Parts: sequence; structure tokens; C-alpha cells
Amino acid sequence: MPTRTVGRIQTRAAFAQLQRSRARATSGPVRATFVPASATDTGVYPQVGYAIGTRCGNAVVRNTLRRRARESARAISGTLTPGRYLLRLEPAAARCEYADLSAHVQRALQAAAHPGPSS
Repeated sequence: MPTRTVGRIQTRAAFAQLQRSRARATSGPVRATFVPASATDTGVYPQVGYAIGTRCGNAVVRNTLRRRARESARAISGTLTPGRYLLRLEPAAARCEYADLSAHVQRALQAAAHPGPSS
């Protein structure tokens, strides 16, 4: 059985905690929010939630965006800081090519976990 690299956020409390977090980053049509894992947790992997509103398109478009974002997060899961991430995709994400969307997702995730001096 393969090891899990990226988990899902399943509780309302986790989403509420992400909404209060100030660790945020934006890259193109992708916004990311981050909450670090507790220091007492062991064996924790990154957990990612996806927020894709109906303004992005119909269900087919939203599910395609979610699958693409999920695969992009999975591709860099080894370099992500353990914790919880929330990805919000704007309507412009639906018009992005896969490579562009993937680059935006990866930049936003990494920037949210490692804010620069201006943040």
C-alpha cells in the first residue's frame, strides 16, 4: 500500500482555524492559507483543503480544477511544511493551462508556509 503524501481536511474546526490564520500567499488565481502542525504531533503529513466556488464554472470544471490542484500539491508534498493548507481558486484558474495552474499552486503553497520579510 502506498504511503500517504497529502491528506484531506475533514473537520469544520480545521477550516475555521485556517480562516483565522495570517499565513497567506497568492500566486495568480490561487490563494493559499497555512496553519503549521503542532510541535507535539509526530508523523504528520501536509493536509490540503480546496475551495472552488461556483463562479469558476459548472461541476465538471470545478472537479477538473480540484483534480489538477490536488495533483500539483501531491507533486511537491515532500517539500511542504507539515500542517494544514487551504487553496482557494479564483475564476481565472479555469482558463489556465495545466502547467500554469500547477506552477501557481506550488508557488502559493510554498509561499504560505514560508512567508518572506514583507509579510
